[in-house]
Amino acid sequence: MTKRVAILTGGGDVPGLNMCLKSLVYRVIDLGYEPIGVRKGWEGLINYNPHDPSTYSESFIELTKNMVRPIDRTPGSFLHSSRLEPRHTPQDAVPEFLRVVGSETQDLTRHIQQVIELMGYQTVIVIGDDDTLHYAAYLSLQGVPVIAIPKTIHNNIHGTDYTLGFSTGLARGVAFIHELRALAASREQIVVVETFAAKSGYSTLLIAYMAGADRTLIPEVPYDPERLAGLVLQDKRQTPANYAVVIACDGSQPQPAMMEKYAALLPSRAQAGSSPVVYTSEEGGGRRLMGSGMMAAQLLSHITGEEVFMQPLTYLLRTGPPDGQDLLGAFNFAVISARLLAEGRFGRMTAFVKEKMWTDVDLQAALEGVKTVDVDAWYDPERYEPKLALIWSAENA
Repeated sequence: MTKRVAILTGGGDVPGLNMCLKSLVYRVIDLGYEPIGVRKGWEGLINYNPHDPSTYSESFIELTKNMVRPIDRTPGSFLHSSRLEPRHTPQDAVPEFLRVVGSETQDLTRHIQQVIELMGYQTVIVIGDDDTLHYAAYLSLQGVPVIAIPKTIHNNIHGTDYTLGFSTGLARGVAFIHELRALAASREQIVVVETFAAKSGYSTLLIAYMAGADRTLIPEVPYDPERLAGLVLQDKRQTPANYAVVIACDGSQPQPAMMEKYAALLPSRAQAGSSPVVYTSEEGGGRRLMGSGMMAAQLLSHITGEEVFMQPLTYLLRTGPPDGQDLLGAFNFAVISARLLAEGRFGRMTAFVKEKMWTDVDLQAALEGVKTVDVDAWYDPERYEPKLALIWSAENA
């Protein structure tokens, strides 16, 4: 009997994802297993109707070495991905054959379990972000054999000090900020660079620190835009080229009292495209708002009277070729996953832990909450700056 293994990806795309998938398929086949790709994350398992054979090709793809050989040269996810949480599936995402009329959301876990059992998958290998692995850990508790690989540019999954894609996202963020810095300098402007939409400002702080940004805004600390404006004007005046760089994690917000004070300047979120948006202090200037970056740009323009431009990097950080660290991470995570499969050790997550290097940990570690910034140790909330202790080697400095 063929030993079948399901592989799926969930959450946002990251550099190195396809390299990891390719390496995993090669190793799994060498071990005598048949890898089956699940299309669009958990949606592939949800949309498969055992009573309708036509849904098979829409949900699954039989992976071979020849098929995946070139995929490491392209970004994105070869299997496609989604952010769907099966325990809270919106009504419009529930296939008709499973839909319960009158329910806003449905828990489709039982259906997923039945499909895995019916298809004869010996395990499900999940390459995913924190939300995807939270559900993978839940499935594991329900008795489903699961092996997990952490991948997210946010590096916010408990149990591992590194997640696939984090290193490249970091490097690309620094490179883009340097390019925007040159533009801001030539125009003698303030630039606000918006990074990831996230609950944690950890990766944003690291990017800001290594790029030498002047000020950094994170979700963990609501900011005072008037204080920020004063600091940014000081930064601009002290810089020979007369410019300043502010990094805003999408999720950062002004202090509640300041939100109320400047409410008229902050219309509801609206799509403004991905091009740099210039705000001037003139009445009737840019009033469009998209996320925390534009909010900060609007406030800074109004308070300082300076011209401010904003550039979001969210999707750009998820693209491009993986750097050396993420290539190593992709390959190591694939090798560890295949070893766990061969040894029949399920309910585990591949990891990089400072004290152990490449290893595996209990998948339930992913359920320990959201990794956020240690504000006292890593951030100065008065000056909106990262501290040196943010860097591993300086933790005890």
